[in-house]
Amino acid sequence: MNNATPIIRLFFAKMKPEFFQLSEDEQKQFMARDRANLDALGMKAVSMIDCTAHDPQWDYIGVESWPSLQAVEEREKFENEELQISRYVDYKVHLGVEQSFDDYGQSQ
Repeated sequence: MNNATPIIRLFFAKMKPEFFQLSEDEQKQFMARDRANLDALGMKAVSMIDCTAHDPQWDYIGVESWPSLQAVEEREKFENEELQISRYVDYKVHLGVEQSFDDYGQSQ
């Protein structure tokens, strides 16, 4: 995979009690810094799924499109060093590249 290849990032997230212990203003600041970084790195949200009412394991599942592997790596550095995301969120991430579903199961 070349570093300029667009990347799809699938994430699963569960907010930790530590996030809810932040004041409302601190939560807003956290989310604003998060969003500013996502926008600066060129992330495009494909889908965001709110699972809070139906899945005890995950609060959110998201599918993101990133312009490159380098952008994803910069994002991960920001999440770890700046946001310290693991203090506030349990999560897992899977990376891949987009593939068409048009020909799936179609006769050739």
